[in-house]
Amino acid sequence: MMPRRVRLRVALLSTLPVLAVTVLALFPLALAGLLPWAVPPAVLLAQGVQAWLVLHRLGRPAGRP
Repeated sequence: MMPRRVRLRVALLSTLPVLAVTVLALFPLALAGLLPWAVPPAVLLAQGVQAWLVLHRLGRPAGRP
């Protein structure tokens, strides 16, 4: 099993590509009125859930589903 600190880093780094797209593309589109304002916060929330799932799954002992 990985140390908690390493698992946390992997979980957070796994969300960086989508977070970059959110900040660089979705927020400007929302500012321009081409995208509903509910989309960028929903993407950020989904990435928080993804990070939590990655952190949880990396902490499982080997052989458990």
